[in-house]
Amino acid sequence: MIASTQTRLKQHGLEVESLPEVEEIFPIQFREPIELARRTLALHALLGVIFHPQPKEVSEWLSAENFLHELTDRERWAFSITELPEEEMLWKQAAMQTNLLTWRAESLYVLLWASGEISSLLGPDERMEGSLIAECLPALGEPVQPFIQKAEMRPRREILAELHYYFVLNHIAEEIYEQSGESIDGLEPMVVGERLYALHWIACAGQSKWDADEE
Repeated sequence: MIASTQTRLKQHGLEVESLPEVEEIFPIQFREPIELARRTLALHALLGVIFHPQPKEVSEWLSAENFLHELTDRERWAFSITELPEEEMLWKQAAMQTNLLTWRAESLYVLLWASGEISSLLGPDERMEGSLIAECLPALGEPVQPFIQKAEMRPRREILAELHYYFVLNHIAEEIYEQSGESIDGLEPMVVGERLYALHWIACAGQSKWDADEE
């Protein structure tokens, strides 16, 4: 795992002689596949409220599926726009489309990968595109239980390898920025940070709670 991370770092011109194992960095405790499936659906709905032309339909869908309780307080805040008059709702929706919450698309992407719905992850220099995941998720109005019931997880070793890589990459990127004010060429810091966030949530259940930093 260390050798793999070192090799991948070299692709960004980063040389690191020694690294700790991922188990030395984090207290590893994996979540169950069903937890990943539920969080995936919550993020899918969140992004729907932000980008769907009829956000109220997304809220009504979750209500019909008895799924609104799966949302965090921060996500409920986003959903609260659906209770407003339509003109105000659409105005606030447009404002949310520049909110940091939109980066949750990268977390959604990682969760789908960890669940085995996507075969491989793009590099940290590439943003996820919606076309990569649309067919993996239930469409608006479809029941969510079949998606939850078929929940699986790819081999844990693969997830830990990504957690190790993204943690080290994020740490180095932050150090470089603090020291020089510069970013690693071609790297999108928000992509790295958001993917790390999701990987940590998956593999470190005892140390992580979704949106805990916003409570």
